[in-house]
Amino acid sequence: MSFMEKKKKSVFLIGLCVLSMMGGLLGVLIGVLSIIDVELIKIFARIPGYASIYSLTVGSHFLYPFVKVVLYGTSFFGAFSMLRLRRRGYYMYSVAQLLLLIIPYLLWNLSPIVVFFTDLPDMIFTIAFIGAYTLFLSAMGQAGVSTDTGAEK
Repeated sequence: MSFMEKKKKSVFLIGLCVLSMMGGLLGVLIGVLSIIDVELIKIFARIPGYASIYSLTVGSHFLYPFVKVVLYGTSFFGAFSMLRLRRRGYYMYSVAQLLLLIIPYLLWNLSPIVVFFTDLPDMIFTIAFIGAYTLFLSAMGQAGVSTDTGAEK
């Protein structure tokens, strides 16, 4: 495929991927810091949407930060793969994000209704991002398929 034949990526897709990768890196950073010393994540409480991160992490199962690091890392690599128009990135990202919505029910020591309302903004953004990425799924499916077979059509 020559330079001129390359598909142009949508600015919207690039923006989504960059935001998802930033979120993935932030999630990994917070997870690693909470593994090292949970007191280190108090600084993130100043970020809108992260006000209760310290109390939720302290009150959770000891495996919670480890699971978060793995899932946010997977989410990052999924977004990076989608930026490269790889369909598998969509599935990696979607599964990781959906599991990130489920693990609080399993690893937070809170009632399910409290978990639901605490996690509601994340749920809304997750559904919106997965829905937006779904719009580009057909373009991702074409990526990675070599059209340079050496034979004329």
